[in-house]
Amino acid sequence: MSAPAPRWPGALSAYDVDPLSWFTGPLVPLVFAAVNLLYGITLAAATWTGTPRLQFIGVLLCSLACLLVHVLTRPMRGPITWRGAALAVGISCVGFLLSSLGYRNIEFVLELWWAPFGVALTLAALAPYQPARNLIALGLAAIVVTAPVGYLIVHPQVPDWGPVATVLIIVSPIISGIAATATFSYSIVRRMQPLIERRSQALVSPVAARSDEVESAERVRLAELTARAVPFLESLIATGSVTATDRALAGQLARRLRDDLVTQSNVTWLDSVAADSRLVVIDPERRADTMRGPQRTALRALLQAILDTPGTDAGSLLVELRGAPDGSTAVGVSLDMELPEGRRILHLAPYYLTLATAVKDLQWSRDRFIRLSFNLPDED
Repeated sequence: MSAPAPRWPGALSAYDVDPLSWFTGPLVPLVFAAVNLLYGITLAAATWTGTPRLQFIGVLLCSLACLLVHVLTRPMRGPITWRGAALAVGISCVGFLLSSLGYRNIEFVLELWWAPFGVALTLAALAPYQPARNLIALGLAAIVVTAPVGYLIVHPQVPDWGPVATVLIIVSPIISGIAATATFSYSIVRRMQPLIERRSQALVSPVAARSDEVESAERVRLAELTARAVPFLESLIATGSVTATDRALAGQLARRLRDDLVTQSNVTWLDSVAADSRLVVIDPERRADTMRGPQRTALRALLQAILDTPGTDAGSLLVELRGAPDGSTAVGVSLDMELPEGRRILHLAPYYLTLATAVKDLQWSRDRFIRLSFNLPDED
């Protein structure tokens, strides 16, 4: 079965293709929250007019939107969902609305208005965690909400600017944020995805997946076949004729070789991982071979980390793959581990995070038994 084609870079986020780098630097949304707070308070104080209380409430809402991104992207929570990202942008738009209401019926300097930049900074906080297409959609939705509101409420208070210029000044920070964040996300994914795909293919190749013990066993089987086939061929060369007995013996050798080849072809990459350990694999439909390269690499790394953990009972490690009615594949991993929960999470967290970026609906139980379950969507 051929490997699925790489996904379009605009459909993946920087966190999807390189989660560990963003795991070691989780302060990106916090930095933008701080910038939002300082920038908004400074300009709100510089344009102290109208209803300052609404300005400061709006600044706090835009900063809270960035803090929400930080909370939703914590390591053990997995990738931020579309709803979470939309909620963050929506909160910043509410802050924009309150700020515009604070300037109602009061003339002020439009060029010093902080609110459009507050929405743009919220998009920047989402940049590492959302695909380019999502960032564009969220930014355009923010423009649809903020541009009419800003024009209807703010334009009468800025007589020095015409309607078109007013709208352009309001939406230009958001447009710049869309361009910068989408370009950032797309370029990171486009550069990293080929490297990850090539690395995954190397890691899950049949040669790399087999241990020294498995290769030694294959050499023994090959030697057994050679020990019978070579003398037989030499005898045919020496006699120069083929008898009925020779034909029967050749048929037996051919059937034995065919049975061995068929057996090897039915072994999935996951079976080969389990060949030199007590890992039990239940995969009657051979769905392991349908997994994409990043999914194989992430699952293999997690299984290997579990097997290498002190206190692991490898004999209880079970991996089961079953087909779902919608075409997806449900995967379950269970294991009895005596390691304390804190050390267990600390040891397996990087591998868990990597797996979370490649699969859907990843769940983790927190009792004595490690239980992981996730879904592999149907690529078709």
